[in-house]
Amino acid sequence: MIKNNQIASALLGATALTGTAIAGEVMAPPAAPAPNNGSWCDGFSTVGKFYEDKNAPFIQSLKFFGRVQLQGAYINGDDVDGESFSDTLDEVRRLRFGAEMKFLNGFKLKGNVNLIDDGVRDGEGREYSYQDWDQLKLSYTLKDFAGFDEVSLTYGRHKVKVGHESHTSSKKIKTVERSALSNKIYDGRYTGISVDAERGIWAGTIGYFSLDESDALGSLDNHGSAWYLSSSFDLGGSNLLFDFFYNNDADDSGDDEIGVGYEWVASAAYETQLANWNLMVNVAYGDNGSSDYVKEERSGKFWGVVVMPSTYLIEDKLEFVARYSYMGSDEEEGVRTNSRYFRADVLDHDVDGGRGDSHHSIYAGLNWYLCGHNSKIMVGAEYETLDAPEGDADATTLWAAYRMYF
Repeated sequence: MIKNNQIASALLGATALTGTAIAGEVMAPPAAPAPNNGSWCDGFSTVGKFYEDKNAPFIQSLKFFGRVQLQGAYINGDDVDGESFSDTLDEVRRLRFGAEMKFLNGFKLKGNVNLIDDGVRDGEGREYSYQDWDQLKLSYTLKDFAGFDEVSLTYGRHKVKVGHESHTSSKKIKTVERSALSNKIYDGRYTGISVDAERGIWAGTIGYFSLDESDALGSLDNHGSAWYLSSSFDLGGSNLLFDFFYNNDADDSGDDEIGVGYEWVASAAYETQLANWNLMVNVAYGDNGSSDYVKEERSGKFWGVVVMPSTYLIEDKLEFVARYSYMGSDEEEGVRTNSRYFRADVLDHDVDGGRGDSHHSIYAGLNWYLCGHNSKIMVGAEYETLDAPEGDADATTLWAAYRMYF
């Protein structure tokens, strides 16, 4: 099975990034790029469109896409010993490139790769090269099937979304970094099978995934596994979202290769519009697992909440966003802060690895949309406190970032 997955990975990868396909002797010429009317912003939505013909019998579209995310931060705080620390860090946060091809009237092949290994947090250098696949998926979609408006079956390397912030792509998140709660319950890339369905105001997903770690497609045999459920309701001006992730491997051996870090988690989120404000509230509750799976001081239940209001100060141009996040746990190391940059190794400090039983953070920032989410500048300030086994630690981080995608 491992060999088969390696072959499948190679075939999927080659097709996703080159766009080559067997299409017989007839293939429509590439569609002419849509005029951008002299606006460089319009170019973001057209530059990657290589080919499109919805009436073509074999290949309906082929497009390329990528994203560049740069950021810098100044952090100042006090560690568990009461010692002060501070530093300035800059990082290429993400550098990705990929392709998507729709073919045979229902199939879609999508893949993108990570092209940066930035070691700033470890005091190391920056390497531009292939690292791994972010996603690599083959899907087939049917319309008006079995009473649903749309049903899709997908196999491949998934980005499994748990919690509201993870359902928002890094291209469009409103804060420089997701909350610590989001990073705890959402992590990893999983190889597996998912079924997506839509009917009316409802959309849902069920997935079964392998915990085999790989830079492309992992094996589905003889490894830990996990189940995933997601359900959302579009209520017209508001949205209700439920996610559930269950790690089968946490019950016995504790040897899952990706390292989920918990046994299960349930998340519920509500997003709505109140006058000129957008408000998102996300609550989560889960179990880290028993001491057979994780260290005893990291076992037991955990919980958390995220509240994020935002509003435009200048319509579609300048946005204000705030966020409050809290996590708590039964055990003294049951929750953990973000790695950026509170627990960065490059800092000369002791924060107990960022682990504790209570973590609070508050963030406030501004987003300047140069070309919508395609090109934007983000600034923000975040204050966080951690109750760690050896004492309390806190820090203030000032952020500046540039985000671009096409």
